[in-house]
Amino acid sequence: MDFQARLEALTHQLRPWSPLWSRSILQGWPESGATYPEDWLAYARSLDEAGERQLDQGALVDAPPASLSALLGALEELTALPWHEGLHPLTVMERQGLSDKKAHELERVLSLLGPRTRFIQQAVDIGGGMGHLARLCARTFGWTFHSIDRDATLQDKGRRWLTRTRPSGGDTLCFIQASVEDGLQPRIDPLFSGQDRASLGLHTCGPLALTQLRKSQRAGFVLNIGCCYDKLEIPRDYPISRFGSTHPLPFTPHALALTTRGRPQKTDAEFARMKRVYAWRFAFHLLARRHFPEQDFVRAGDAPKGLYDSPFAVYARDRLERLGLDIGMTAAQLDAFEVSVRTETRDLLLCHLLRDRFARALEVVLLLDRAMRLEELGFQVELLQLFDPRLSPRNLALIASRSD
Repeated sequence: MDFQARLEALTHQLRPWSPLWSRSILQGWPESGATYPEDWLAYARSLDEAGERQLDQGALVDAPPASLSALLGALEELTALPWHEGLHPLTVMERQGLSDKKAHELERVLSLLGPRTRFIQQAVDIGGGMGHLARLCARTFGWTFHSIDRDATLQDKGRRWLTRTRPSGGDTLCFIQASVEDGLQPRIDPLFSGQDRASLGLHTCGPLALTQLRKSQRAGFVLNIGCCYDKLEIPRDYPISRFGSTHPLPFTPHALALTTRGRPQKTDAEFARMKRVYAWRFAFHLLARRHFPEQDFVRAGDAPKGLYDSPFAVYARDRLERLGLDIGMTAAQLDAFEVSVRTETRDLLLCHLLRDRFARALEVVLLLDRAMRLEELGFQVELLQLFDPRLSPRNLALIASRSD
């Protein structure tokens, strides 16, 4: 893949729409809604619930505005990445103790590693937890493996698990309790250096992914799957490649949070639940803004699921009490307020559905920048879809091998 051409094309599509994706809709409302083209909003307002569900999946029904249709078509094409289709089936014993999500991920990671790492003798796993990936790699490929994690409790569980499942002949697996950080770490740095060394990071959180790439500059093979992009800091963590620095996008904390959105296909019940959660949160925001205008933004926070099944008044009173706010309204008045703002809360929902269409493209921009940085370091690089996004939404894998 020509990463430079792909990044240039994506930034060309995304930059004109940065006022939409770079700011929070709710925190900037109603001014944030004014940045959406009127014909986009008119189209979204015309949708029934089935049409809203289609929009939530990135599909447009009926007669959408030409600019919206062209943009979504271009973003879909530019974020279409190759799939790794292989599978390394786990035995019943190997699957013990693993969630369906974890087993799914490991079967695909092992399949990806097999043909690409025949020259590897040793490997290190960042954030290895109980060491499931390390254990399976050691037994499948015969590697000497170091699993690094800062959580000693998880590692103790991994050692006990290893003892119970140890095959005859033993394992070449070592747990190291440590945090992987930038700067010199004499205890662990040598583990990342050498043509026969593999550096693995499965869902490395925020800037930890970039730390892994920096630590692994002299490794023979690197696999990185990032997540939690909202924990990145701009401009420290983006852009990191020379070419990316000449084609930057105006990432903000709100834009980084948008990249973490996972939107697998929803059932009718799941979509209805999402709408209800949004409706209550949006109505609460409008209520707080009206009664407490001196407060810049009142964060409702995550509520217990049961509150979203209750009338709005029950939800609002719980949130107000948690925040120490007294609004002096009866339950009937609170419910009546929610009814009175339904047109506005639906507009907020529709803006969110439209803004979510930028999430995958922004994520791909971050990973293209990382891919080009790896190329600058002399690696041959692939960017592949690895996991089923319904099970593991952060499914994009950076794979780098030495070309010399």
